[in-house]
Amino acid sequence: MEFPGIDQLLGQASRASGGLTDFGTGHEPGLARLVDEIRRRVQVSEHNIQQLTGILVAVLVSRLYSQRGWKERPGCLAQPIRSPLVVVGIPRSGTTALHKLLSMDPRFQGLEQWLINTPMPRPPRESWEHVPEFRTAVERQNAFLEAVPALRVTHEVNADEVDECLNLLAQSFVSHYFASCLGLPNYDRWVREQDERASYRRYAENLRLIGADAPGQRWLLKNPGSVAHLDALFEVFPDACIIQTHRDPVQCIPSVCGVIWPARSFFHAREIDPATLGPRERDLWAWSVERGEQTRQRHPGRFIDVDFRAFQRDPLHEVQRIYAHFGLTLEPEVERAMRAWLASNPQHKHGRHEYTPEQYGLTAAEIRQHFAAYIERHSLARQT
Repeated sequence: MEFPGIDQLLGQASRASGGLTDFGTGHEPGLARLVDEIRRRVQVSEHNIQQLTGILVAVLVSRLYSQRGWKERPGCLAQPIRSPLVVVGIPRSGTTALHKLLSMDPRFQGLEQWLINTPMPRPPRESWEHVPEFRTAVERQNAFLEAVPALRVTHEVNADEVDECLNLLAQSFVSHYFASCLGLPNYDRWVREQDERASYRRYAENLRLIGADAPGQRWLLKNPGSVAHLDALFEVFPDACIIQTHRDPVQCIPSVCGVIWPARSFFHAREIDPATLGPRERDLWAWSVERGEQTRQRHPGRFIDVDFRAFQRDPLHEVQRIYAHFGLTLEPEVERAMRAWLASNPQHKHGRHEYTPEQYGLTAAEIRQHFAAYIERHSLARQT
């Protein structure tokens, strides 16, 4: 069985969107390279064709919704985005928990998962149950978690909750998202050589669309991978406020492999050898944090660091530090909402995530070697 060509994928996306046809421009090189490598490297069968096409078609549908939204609300593109708070860091260093905790503050707006998949001006929350795109997103996310139940333990995401910006940035088809899901080394190397400023500009335009009816509300965003593209992020959001989380990579890297492994096995419809995952994640994130460090040195006042150990011990204390650093006030009612969220979402809520470096083709010593400078800078050597 052969993977579909680009015209077939565009047709599928158009039908899935209800007949939209304007995909915009700029995505063609990345999409062509991605399709070519899937055809070369991935074994396609009746068991995984739907999963493989689905990941590309979903991003194309997202592009279609964006293009339609900008045509219908062109004025939104002139709206400024002021001082967004952006959570970055190696995956599994507390980025998700911190992001969701901060989202309890109603002064912020975030990217709910269903709006990442189908960008549009955010409807009033009380109306979401009547929005077809929201209902579809809930059904699909529930089906995905049923198919890959391990993700409930490692990285559960719900359609109505804030999510990371990765899938929205993937609209350009210049993104490590696809290689993480599918395992595409040549495409992966190509992505690292690309300038992602165009991706971030489109991302900002999507924020303006989604927040069109709340132009003055401050954005709260999260994308671990932005740590490697802080230069592009600051070009698009010059006054961005960066919250960077830190955890011992000996813990982070096997943990992120544990998130990727069941998902990649799902997309391939077979159990992938987990030992093939570790070297890529080790190299990607070691490269990312060192690249990010170069930008940090040029924007020192725009960062605050959050140690995973401190966040685990006293999450609200770390929130208070963040608010103080960026000149915000933690209102009593917001603190109560955050405490309620913490009580409802304890660590290991759906089970304990167990992992070792050796499962994923790594050793603790070689992880420490690759991240030696990062571990030293942030005093992570004694992390447990």
